[in-house]
Amino acid sequence: MESEVLDKGEQPVQGYVRIPLPILEIVIGLIVLAILSWYVVQAYLLPKPFNSHDIGAGGFPLLVAFGTGIATISMIGLAVARLMGKMGRSDSRWRRPLFVLIVALLLVGQAVSFETLGVYLCVALFSAAIMVAAGERRILHVLGVPIGLVAFIYVVFALALNVVFP
Repeated sequence: MESEVLDKGEQPVQGYVRIPLPILEIVIGLIVLAILSWYVVQAYLLPKPFNSHDIGAGGFPLLVAFGTGIATISMIGLAVARLMGKMGRSDSRWRRPLFVLIVALLLVGQAVSFETLGVYLCVALFSAAIMVAAGERRILHVLGVPIGLVAFIYVVFALALNVVFP
């Protein structure tokens, strides 16, 4: 933990973790690329379309993976440029690192729980939990946002697109 450099008139904020942003971007970018490579392999294993003009079951996941991969490689390239001094550098400051870890674990838990809890219940519970872990204490927001989010997902996917979720 370090003390924050202050401008004139600012109050000090104690107790935060400071990580150089380029280092964080490179580490997270490499993790994302590793996950994307697994995702691409899984997408290629999906069945091929019967119609040659169709994208098939794996087409959209591949499109998402390659788009995300291009963005991630760009982020890593900019981070390397910052480390080499070609661009300005900044830090990522985590004032509540434990809550950052809790929110990250909640996001992983949500991804793992979709099939067992069902999409609507999972989205409602985990969005409320993430809001509380991120510091939201207004009860109407903690209850209203998950309800609105679930209603939006239902209207768009179930009613408009006729997608059946588990």
